[in-house]
Amino acid sequence: RPGVQHGARSYLLQDEDGQTVESHTISAGLDYPGVGPEHSWLADIGRAQYRPITDDEAMSAMRLLSMTEGIIPAIETAHALAGTIKLGLELGPKATILVNLSGRGDKDMETAGKYFDILDTATTMVGAAKELATQSGSTGGAA
Repeated sequence: RPGVQHGARSYLLQDEDGQTVESHTISAGLDYPGVGPEHSWLADIGRAQYRPITDDEAMSAMRLLSMTEGIIPAIETAHALAGTIKLGLELGPKATILVNLSGRGDKDMETAGKYFDILDTATTMVGAAKELATQSGSTGGAA
């Protein structure tokens, strides 16, 4: 709901008293209780839609891109990929959707390795990346 953070009115996670509450996500870059005022304005005027993505959805998208294209996206980017997958299912196979891979996942290998429970078997982050890109059938993460 609307509130003021850092001197700007924006959409924030708040309690009943209007106090900002903590957020949580596996992605450090997205772990923030609000959105920028520009994004709030774009949503208000109908020029943008924002959808929630769970950590599990993002990590599944990270695995999918890693396995199918050999590209390991940042976890922040994996959230956009998960949203793109949902949008593609809604729009159908003839839709054209453009998504920007804005971050690289090498910085997230330790987090991904722990999430997918492969860090113990990989002796290096490069090993974890290779295992993530070749792993199949396992869903990883919390049930």
